[in-house]
Amino acid sequence: MTDDEQQLAALLNDLPGHSDARFWRGLKEAAGMYRIRSTMASAVQDAQDGDFEPLAELVLEAFGADARYKDVTAVLASQLGSAVRARAWISDAIATADRINRAGAEDALDELAGKW
Repeated sequence: MTDDEQQLAALLNDLPGHSDARFWRGLKEAAGMYRIRSTMASAVQDAQDGDFEPLAELVLEAFGADARYKDVTAVLASQLGSAVRARAWISDAIATADRINRAGAEDALDELAGKW
């Protein structure tokens, strides 16, 4: 597991488990996602099998939408204790998930060279 993958797992450990339906229902509504708990469970299973991309993509989808930032922050603040901690958590989670997604991507210079 890379440092970024460990950091993403640690950040997600700040959230409640699968059985806290009220939190996940609120997050689902705030993020505008249809099946966030089952998607999270599936992404965690994939991560256990060594594929962190689904988990990173879930984080980017659920927490990265500017239009829903205020609502998502409010839901996270109820779990993390304050809006400041929620905003910091979102920033860390998005940055980490983005690095995981980029780590699996082709090098930009190699991609550019392939075009020319």
